[in-house]
Amino acid sequence: MHRHAKAEDGFTLAEMLVVLAILGVILASLTALFTAVLRSQNEQTNRTQAQQDARLGLDKLRREIRCASDISTASGYPASAVTITLGSWCPTAGGAAATVTWCTKDKNGTAPPAVGAQPYTLWRYTGSACTGTGTRWASDLVDKIDAPSITAGQIFDATRLPAASLTSSSASGSTLPAGTYSYVVTAVLAGGVEVPGTVASITIASGLTNQVTVSWSPYTGATSYNVFGRDGSGLRLLKNVTTGTSYVDTGPTKLTGNPLTLPSATIGVVSTSNFNAGANTIAFGASGPITCTGTTSTSFTGCTGGAPGQYPQNMPVYSASNARPPPATLLVSLALDKTPASTNQRFVLADYIVLRNSRPS
Repeated sequence: MHRHAKAEDGFTLAEMLVVLAILGVILASLTALFTAVLRSQNEQTNRTQAQQDARLGLDKLRREIRCASDISTASGYPASAVTITLGSWCPTAGGAAATVTWCTKDKNGTAPPAVGAQPYTLWRYTGSACTGTGTRWASDLVDKIDAPSITAGQIFDATRLPAASLTSSSASGSTLPAGTYSYVVTAVLAGGVEVPGTVASITIASGLTNQVTVSWSPYTGATSYNVFGRDGSGLRLLKNVTTGTSYVDTGPTKLTGNPLTLPSATIGVVSTSNFNAGANTIAFGASGPITCTGTTSTSFTGCTGGAPGQYPQNMPVYSASNARPPPATLLVSLALDKTPASTNQRFVLADYIVLRNSRPS
């Protein structure tokens, strides 16, 4: 017992300090690991919840806009609010024509949002204003600087040519009688994409020899413009304009054959200046659609089809093209982030939504 009591076996202070230091490093590493895992789990939970809310809101918005017949904004595009017109056939219209406004509010509940007052929220209201009793469909919306950029909650964007300027006059050789005429000008881009336009109308009070001058502003990137007009029934393609930003609608041209007998590969008319140089579909009297592959200044060439028979001189010849103006398209961009000060959780949902019932008629 005396020998064991005098023994000095054990750990020195230096050894204890080394062990404690090693244990401290290990515990610190484990703590940092667990903290990172918990933080990542929390971020993923927040991100998943935000994505789910945003997708639900975008899905609701997409279904309503696709069914809409028209869309407008009070401030131009990009916009923080849009008002859509729903027909009675739309499931969310309640069986009668209705208007619905989708808009964003800032963190203080103000609409339109103040610049920088993020995060924003997405709301739906019945009516033409972002007021009253509405439903919130998404939150944690933020700005973004990459294309398409978002500032002050302006999540809606649409490319649309403004309405053309219309001027009527009386001129020798013109054939438009008194009445109301509507036109739409669209821009054709290099890749073939056609940018929608806006309907413009004009009423001619009297006369039988009127013409309408259609003028519009240049559109960046356009290689040509399509002019659609109310010629007969519906807005039909009248002319593809490759030079300039105006078009003079002098009305339908007239047959010069006395009489014209169908079928015929060549159809003589007073003028083809208001028709395209390439393929045309025309109609006169009871002829039905006639397809022609080319034109001269006073005739359609390469013509096929049409009801056989004789057609008298000076019978009006109309465009019977099946080409119609494209429907409107709205771009919706939702940038979401639970932590606006950091971009760790930021993601973007975007969709080009076509208004299926907005094609001018």
